[in-house]
Amino acid sequence: MKTTKLIHATYPEIDGIALIQRFADHLVKLRTDKLAAVSVGDDEPSRDLGSDDVEGAPLEQPSGVELTWQDTRRIELRVNKIIQRMRAASGLAHLKDEEIIRLRPLFTSVKLLTLEGEHWVDELIATLHAEMPWMAPATIEVWHALQRGAATGAVIRIPPLILNGPPGIGKSVWARRLSELLHIPRCEIDASLGGVGFSIAGTERGWSSAQAGRPLETILQHQVGNPIMVVDEICKAQSGTSTNGANHSFANSLLSLLEPATSAAWECPFYRTKIDMSHISWVLTANDASRIPAPLLSRCVVINLPKISCAQLQGFAVRKADELGLTKASADAIEQVIGNEMQKANANTSLRDVVRILRRAEVLESRPMLH
Repeated sequence: MKTTKLIHATYPEIDGIALIQRFADHLVKLRTDKLAAVSVGDDEPSRDLGSDDVEGAPLEQPSGVELTWQDTRRIELRVNKIIQRMRAASGLAHLKDEEIIRLRPLFTSVKLLTLEGEHWVDELIATLHAEMPWMAPATIEVWHALQRGAATGAVIRIPPLILNGPPGIGKSVWARRLSELLHIPRCEIDASLGGVGFSIAGTERGWSSAQAGRPLETILQHQVGNPIMVVDEICKAQSGTSTNGANHSFANSLLSLLEPATSAAWECPFYRTKIDMSHISWVLTANDASRIPAPLLSRCVVINLPKISCAQLQGFAVRKADELGLTKASADAIEQVIGNEMQKANANTSLRDVVRILRRAEVLESRPMLH
């Protein structure tokens, strides 16, 4: 694990109270020294006195060095000006105190999770493949990406992927399981729900609903700079036009985060400061890659996935039934149901249906037995 600075700004570490006290102490010292010099005098014997004698002299003199209300006020005004200039130099003068505090982890303490070695990578990939063998093309792509950095203990990051395949084969489930095996935070965004990219990039300041985007919020929440972002239904992403004619597109908002040159110094619309988002891993899912804009396709590795078979669904159900602690009778019944459904004409049983059946079986088995 490494720690890094992700924000392109300087944290305005200013303790106003301490600064006021320093100025006050300094002013008292100046007045004390001046009073000592006046009291001792400038005749020839006085020139033979040492600095210790001068410093001790005011102790025998009457008061006259205390700060007045006007002195305190002048010091406070000067400290406020210093704080304003330091904030302006930091690039965060436009933010409120609570917003600067919210961004504080990005200056020093954000973690970058690293690979634990080649054997560790092999084991987690083997686990992922055993659980979802029909996702082998995606699993192999991730395996190769992780192996390239495993020998050197590099930061965990996979190239942007587009998992293109029929609905219900477990593309999102695969991405979730990958993040679990890597022990890395994740965030899921449904591109089909609208929002025209605001959930990705955030909303500009000035709007009543202004907020940061989900990727940045995930980093701030977990204080991990390389989470996995799962974007579902990217082929159904929307775009819109504001009242002033500006076009807002989900794909365009995503492009700036996928492009290495821009993601390393990505400017957040909400905080209006540059942040390094280049460590994020992106997994996009789609049912029809032909509907994805070409600029987005060119920045991702498109992995075409086949339809899930009856045997693969049954194998998944049996493994999950064992994990849930279901009886063998329940597991056999679920396996039989899947087989019967898949034999029907135009069968469209999906992984979602199997998960639903498993949950139902778990509920039924947990019911108290009636006598």
